[in-house]
Amino acid sequence: MNLQFSLLLLLIPHACTSVFGFPSQKRDDPFDILQPLNDMLSLDLLGDIIKGFDTYPAINTAFPGLRTALALIEGDKITPEEYCRVLLLAVQGHDVYQDAFKALDAGLQEKVRRFATGEESEKIVKKSSDFYIPPSPAAKHHFKRMEQAGTTASSRAWLNAKRGSSPVIYEDAAQTKVMKVYVDALFENWGLTIKNTPDLTAVPTTVIGIQNLVKYAKRIGKRVRASGYRHSWSPIFSEERGILVSMLDLEIATASPDPSSILPNPAHQGNDLKTIEVQEAVPGSEGKKRMVRVGAAVTNEELRRWAIAKDEWTIPVNVMIVEVTVGGINTPICHGGGLRHRALSDYVRKIEYVDANGKLQTVSDPEWLKAAAGSFGLLGIITHITFAFDKMSYAVIIPKKTPVNLAIPPPLDYYRNNMIPGPLRRKYSEAQLEAARVDFVYRATKDYFSQWFWFPFQKEVLINCWNTTEDRTGVTDYPTPPDVFFQWIQGWIGGILYDDPLFRALPGSWQAHLFGTLAHMAQPPNGPLNKEIRTYLPDALHFRRGVHTMRVTDFELEVPIPASKSDPTKPDYSVVQKAWWDAIIEAYADPAAPMRIVLEMRIMGDSGMLMAPQNGNSFGTASIEVVSSMSAMADGSWKPFAQKVADRWMAMTDANGAKLKVRPHWAKEWDKLTVNKKPWREYLKTESYKNQIPAFKRLLSQIGAGQGWTINDVKRRFSNPLWDYMFF
Repeated sequence: MNLQFSLLLLLIPHACTSVFGFPSQKRDDPFDILQPLNDMLSLDLLGDIIKGFDTYPAINTAFPGLRTALALIEGDKITPEEYCRVLLLAVQGHDVYQDAFKALDAGLQEKVRRFATGEESEKIVKKSSDFYIPPSPAAKHHFKRMEQAGTTASSRAWLNAKRGSSPVIYEDAAQTKVMKVYVDALFENWGLTIKNTPDLTAVPTTVIGIQNLVKYAKRIGKRVRASGYRHSWSPIFSEERGILVSMLDLEIATASPDPSSILPNPAHQGNDLKTIEVQEAVPGSEGKKRMVRVGAAVTNEELRRWAIAKDEWTIPVNVMIVEVTVGGINTPICHGGGLRHRALSDYVRKIEYVDANGKLQTVSDPEWLKAAAGSFGLLGIITHITFAFDKMSYAVIIPKKTPVNLAIPPPLDYYRNNMIPGPLRRKYSEAQLEAARVDFVYRATKDYFSQWFWFPFQKEVLINCWNTTEDRTGVTDYPTPPDVFFQWIQGWIGGILYDDPLFRALPGSWQAHLFGTLAHMAQPPNGPLNKEIRTYLPDALHFRRGVHTMRVTDFELEVPIPASKSDPTKPDYSVVQKAWWDAIIEAYADPAAPMRIVLEMRIMGDSGMLMAPQNGNSFGTASIEVVSSMSAMADGSWKPFAQKVADRWMAMTDANGAKLKVRPHWAKEWDKLTVNKKPWREYLKTESYKNQIPAFKRLLSQIGAGQGWTINDVKRRFSNPLWDYMFF
């Protein structure tokens, strides 16, 4: 089988020493380029990778030890930790690895050393206080650069002028506490899709500080927008030469978690935006729900720790990632999973925000919240959000790895029309496929949480579907401390691999298979201790803790589940089967293998938020996404692939041929793609949200009329070019 790749081969041996004492590549080495074969996906990709190692010894030189591990994978004779260690050792002499290692603190460096030399995670991390996940390398990089803005030439001039061109923003009424404000700090989002330079980047810690900042912005005619960890991909951030409110900086983001896990963390004393307060019972809930007021700068990890330490109340649904702020996942209307669940914004009961005049306001009217709880930052700078939390419950997780064809079976006509990719053509009877379909639909409609993962070119799908119980018997914190460390190191190594020029020089299909194998192997069930997991609901919602460690590309659409043609009172899940398999078919069709991380899907309900992509989906929504590496973005294969997948998903119809209202996740990568050859934002404005946009603006106008501001004030103070186009 033919595989095209350009492997950079070192011509000169070097004596540089890595952190483990092994030979290292030296920067600015001369390279040769080897292009021996053409690229295509084979029926036996792992076998072809092994043949490639055998045929070209230089590959073994570049990735020592990896060939042996691949043979063990082929024979199912290697554990996830062993394979992860092999990948680590295979690149530990590369510059990218050494740079990443040097960026770790001394304690974490020692843990990585121990792991590399063969110690198991259980011996390295025995209890939660032994390890907590640090901010991602990307977040640390952004926050460090923000703080270094004060050392640039232009900023030195500002300092020498004794703040002559920069404001002094006070954070307290007595004017004794000055807000951190950085000048000309370059902004980049986590996914490297957005870059600009705000005039000012402010890091407020009090409501008064935000009020004073907005008043200052009003005086000088600047727009203000907020960010947290910058995990969105679309252009929803601040604009060039605007004012960015950063809810975090390096000091805040790297503060060790409070051992008691109950905010306020001593490291955040005086930070109004880092608080969690349990308030009164939700009316009509018979004491089973509580109002919980959460500061906009609280992270998901802090919220998780708080909920488990208290063991009383929890948000019933959440995104998987923990490196995000509560404000950051609310404003773009993020979501979790489970048909019975709606978007996060649907659980909001009150929004507190600083308006265009610098005044602190609240919105709690249920009708107004349809816009205010998912406002994209247009309402103002949100300071606190009050949610309806549920009484703590416990997840009973029985993870399954099921053959791809039986996890979410393809529609029968995909078999009949020979559409199944060659490596997945397995013989199953129609009875087997029907039984698999019934099981899929049952999980999608009945389980508390329902999610599926397919790591590229693997033979199985991880089914992460589970239910909850009020019985606390046997409940443990999950992932366990050793698991959390192992999850972190997987993501850390993944980031190194996909940033490594030598790894990037391998065929995309090799990259996808080598990392996808680790990702799939490491998922439960992968041992006797996690075949049944009983844990706290927040732990189950955040069962993967290291996913933020590596940068990725991410395209996600929300596909409405239509009514069945035979019975309009029931859903038609064949649409979901088609969407899932269309992505798999495209993944195999492209020899560059642009999808190098995962295909992931959650089933969820609809949403009452006017601008939610799930709005109006009465039978529920398939939230489906393709995720890839930065290497696929760099080699140019990602965008065309995402467009092909988008074309398939956007063309989907119901059983009567009517086009479905498929919409993108607002925070993901959609803005550079097209629908029917039109810019996607144009399609959203004229088709997808043509009725919702006027209703959204009407509600904003009503809120403003009652609170002393106008829709034009919103545009002048809190909008950006994307929202200018969409709403104004």
